[in-house]
Amino acid sequence: MRFVCFIVLIIATQCNGVYFDLEDFLEQWESEQVLTTYECSMCKRPDIKGSSPVITESDGLLRHNLKSDVTSDALTSVQGLDDGLDDVTASNDNEMTSQKAKDDFFDDMIGVSNIQDVQQGERDTSKIRKRSAETNQQAVSRFLRVFQDNLEKWRRKNGLAGFNRETNLTKHNTQIHTKVSLAFTNWLIKEQKAATKFRLNGLDCAQTRMIKSIRKTSSCKEPALRKEAVLKRNRITSIYSKAKVCRPNHPHKCLMYEPGLINLFAKSRNYSELVWAWKGWRDAIGPKIRTDWERIIQINNIGARENGYHDEGAYWRLNYELTDLQQVVNKLWDELRPFYLQLHSYVRYKLHQEYGNHVNLTGPIPANILGEIWAMSWLNIYDITKPYPNVNAFQVNKGMKEKNYTTHDLFVLADNFYQSIGLPAMPKTFWELSMFTRPKNRSVVCYASAWNLGHKTDVRVKMCAAVNANYLYTVHHEMGHCQYYLAYNEAQPPEFRAGANSGFHEAIGDTAALSVINPTHLKKLGILKEVDSNTKYQQNINFLLRRALEKVAFFPFSLSLENWRWDVFSGKITNKNLNAGWWEKKMKYQGIKPPVPRSEHDFDPGSKYHVTSGTPYIRYFVAHILEFQFYESLCKLAGHKGDLHLCDFQGSKVAGKKFRDMLAMGSSKHWSDTLHKLTGSCHMNAGSTLRFFKPLREWLEKENKRLGNKIGWD
Repeated sequence: MRFVCFIVLIIATQCNGVYFDLEDFLEQWESEQVLTTYECSMCKRPDIKGSSPVITESDGLLRHNLKSDVTSDALTSVQGLDDGLDDVTASNDNEMTSQKAKDDFFDDMIGVSNIQDVQQGERDTSKIRKRSAETNQQAVSRFLRVFQDNLEKWRRKNGLAGFNRETNLTKHNTQIHTKVSLAFTNWLIKEQKAATKFRLNGLDCAQTRMIKSIRKTSSCKEPALRKEAVLKRNRITSIYSKAKVCRPNHPHKCLMYEPGLINLFAKSRNYSELVWAWKGWRDAIGPKIRTDWERIIQINNIGARENGYHDEGAYWRLNYELTDLQQVVNKLWDELRPFYLQLHSYVRYKLHQEYGNHVNLTGPIPANILGEIWAMSWLNIYDITKPYPNVNAFQVNKGMKEKNYTTHDLFVLADNFYQSIGLPAMPKTFWELSMFTRPKNRSVVCYASAWNLGHKTDVRVKMCAAVNANYLYTVHHEMGHCQYYLAYNEAQPPEFRAGANSGFHEAIGDTAALSVINPTHLKKLGILKEVDSNTKYQQNINFLLRRALEKVAFFPFSLSLENWRWDVFSGKITNKNLNAGWWEKKMKYQGIKPPVPRSEHDFDPGSKYHVTSGTPYIRYFVAHILEFQFYESLCKLAGHKGDLHLCDFQGSKVAGKKFRDMLAMGSSKHWSDTLHKLTGSCHMNAGSTLRFFKPLREWLEKENKRLGNKIGWD
């Protein structure tokens, strides 16, 4: 007999575990999952369970009473966090008056001055279920029509409030965003509860997928906890966005992350200075946010368990509709790890030549000397690691400077590239409402992001760009998000206006960037000059090493981050060893170490934006796998012959048509079906990545053997 813990939380403010036999219920529910999977997925991948509020034995929660998680602390008053939240229009009148004159986006444009605008415009979906004469399928159809209309309104309000806040970090804008986010969450919870009343049996594939999508939530049932989490999240992201590192004895000489610290890590080769900046950035954020971050994790786990998931990590993994996502990504890493170990060994040798005894030739690499504040990309140490230093450098920045490119020109180049393969031009509002560079008169969140703000064509980007190769890449990446938005906004209903999975979204722009940031394309643009045919092989090895420093080095970074966070969610890593657990993962996957001793007073994970903001990160690992699969498929469609890394599919309408068809699917199908649409394969694999880097892999193996380099670390 099968026992479960069925969570009943409709009105109660406490969580209660109720133990009883749900054999009949489970059999019906499980048959619905199988039916959905094998009738609706061409690839016939097993669907993950979780859209039901049922906790199974495999979740590890049998006989786990959730009452123990919701203590008086969980319901602590949030008074003092933001006393002005409940009456935002009454707070700080002087600030509000001047603020309204300066903001790019006014409250009346967002429509948040009266949250009831949306609520009054909603048709009550609960009434649909009372029409007893209707069949279940008819009721679902009516429910979905109403839900779609309301969802669009809420998404736009919430998105505009968020964009406004991140492009103008004021107390007023933060209050508005908090209020809208809470109202949106409350509405979603109500709709999620309504969607659980419908049976999946008898629905068509699209209806089933929509209802299951609506049911998915990990929000806490208790409004006070939701409010507390939003306030704390806004507070710690504000700390992150305003963080700076100041010179010793010069408190007014400070560096923010962008562009100050980015440039320092890219250019400085002074070991002590890099230690100062590395430690200073982490000191400016980690200890200040750790307590709030720990509390947010606790609240997130309460919400996840209330909704039938083992923890928040299990809910996040649901996005990939796989029961074994952790095993899948670890298997992909096993395929890539031998290549990474060769790269790590070669880079360590070169860094030892640069920094001497600071780098042990058989140990992990100090994290401060890899050219980037988190060591997630090693691209900026290319000058140290260049295989053939006497061969003409891959000087993209120099070429862009010679052509007098402006920041705006980078976006025009990206737009032209996408149009050349048959994708649409960016709408007029994109150019009018996006934030391309850092404003001089206000604080903003500079971290590059793309925004889908409703009305089908209101897509924007937000970044603090500069004219260099890194931003040429980033601009193509973010505009790729916008192309994905435009494709599925036009083709899909609101529930399916999302990526096939989160990794797909990140992969789209990176796929284009692989075609753009390569010698073939850059020569077409006149940024690079033709090379001497006698040094062509050396040029290719230099180019591939540059790409590997960026792409291959990222795989273990992303996997270490998310495996750490999954372990925090599950309780394998506790608040007593958050920082130690972080560095254990960094050592295991990346082979790096902190340049100075660390303790549990520190919170080094908080120095990464995605940890502070609560953004799932495995999407980037998945994206880096998918981009090479997408790229190889598009190159074949474009008729490319020869080494994969030299393919440029610009101008291929055949490739662009296939690409657009995949983008337009949104999340309407299981991601494996969407992948098959372009690649002909239902599975992620590392083969395309390894083929792209084949010449470099062979070169590294020979070079490390010649130098006698140790592979791995002690």
